[in-house]
Amino acid sequence: MTEVTDQMYQADRERMFARYTANGGRGLDPSGAAVFTTTYGINGNEAIIPMLVTNANEAYRNNSVVFGAILARFSLFSEAKFVFRNKSDKTVFGAAETDNRRNTALRILENPWPNGTTGELCVRMIQDADLAGNSYIWNTGVRLVRLRPDWVTIISALESDSIGREYREVVGYFYDPPANEQTVWGKPQLFTVDEIAHWAPNPDPLAMWRGMSWLTPVLREVNADNAMTQYKTMYLANAASPNLLVKYSQKIGQQTVNRIRDRIMDTHGGVDNAFKTLVLDEGADATVIGNTFEQMNFSTVQAAGENRIIIASGVPGIVIGSKEGLMAATYSNYEQAMRRFADITMRPLWRSACACLASIVNVPAGAELWFDVSDIAALRQGEKEQADTMAVLAAAAKTFVEAGFTAETVVSALTAGDMTLLKWEKPKPPPAPNPPPHVNGFGTPPALNGSTTKIDAKVAV
Repeated sequence: MTEVTDQMYQADRERMFARYTANGGRGLDPSGAAVFTTTYGINGNEAIIPMLVTNANEAYRNNSVVFGAILARFSLFSEAKFVFRNKSDKTVFGAAETDNRRNTALRILENPWPNGTTGELCVRMIQDADLAGNSYIWNTGVRLVRLRPDWVTIISALESDSIGREYREVVGYFYDPPANEQTVWGKPQLFTVDEIAHWAPNPDPLAMWRGMSWLTPVLREVNADNAMTQYKTMYLANAASPNLLVKYSQKIGQQTVNRIRDRIMDTHGGVDNAFKTLVLDEGADATVIGNTFEQMNFSTVQAAGENRIIIASGVPGIVIGSKEGLMAATYSNYEQAMRRFADITMRPLWRSACACLASIVNVPAGAELWFDVSDIAALRQGEKEQADTMAVLAAAAKTFVEAGFTAETVVSALTAGDMTLLKWEKPKPPPAPNPPPHVNGFGTPPALNGSTTKIDAKVAV
């Protein structure tokens, strides 16, 4: 990148902001007409630490525990569908093509790019958020584009209120691929705030707008787990046993020592030579030094590191099949573990992703972008539990209706779990009773044969 001074940076930023606000907020051309280059760490911007992204990517590629945790996260996250939800009664709409309230906002999320799907969009978003802490999605107007998070810088400016108190505000995003990548991914470009959906589900405590990867606090655990794996590899590469100490009762020369060592390695080193008999002569004595896996409690130590990694990921151990998870519970507890995974980890991610994407799509007035998980098999209740739930809801609905609440609001309240949606309807007065019939001479009998002649009532004694 090209190093610039704060004054040059401020001038380019002010030109960008002035152009953005000149034409109702849509003045900046994202074609690269305004190019701003900077170095990492200059005042007024927030970029991802390059080394952190490199370490996170290496962990994802080389560590099975990290890969399994991220796989579980995006497998469930990508199953949700986008819908609209009415803010007043919490009802969802727009999922079906026949719904006349559906608009192009959902279609661009369902087909974000050629041959792309909602699931692929969700996978890319959470993968970027997991590895880099941030996801950047650009709406070109006809399709969505994923920007590599380690090539994006958040640009902010100092603003002031009516009495001069200063604060920082995001005014744009700078996309700057490395020079050797620009022939493939394009030249540096500036984007305004309304063109980019920036998703940072885990805020970085050392930054205002930048997110932080959940791998950040456990990178040392990942390195330790990789070292344990390397230890097992070296253990197997050296005759599947700890190292040996060969002692002689008399002094031998260095050449002899080297020759004996090389001969032992040639005939007994490696997995293919494991368990062969070692024969020594001239008073040599072979002693095993170092610890075996059992002596160093290897499996327990490695499982503890795995447990720390999956704790940071928010995935229950039983969901990804880790040893610690299966020791604490069995697959009979899978449903409870999945419920915890969805409630504590996934639902906050779905909600924040919807709020983020709503900034670049056209959401109908009075509604919000929401997620639909009704078709996710992993979150469906068991048949008996579902039947019990329906029975409880039916009893509650009957009670509410009998109490005078309207049937429509009762359904909405029970569906959304929000009792504030209930509306009471004033009961109608009962109809007036019919005149009493002519019985035993009481009352006025009806006219006979259409005659209007009155008949005197007889008083019964």
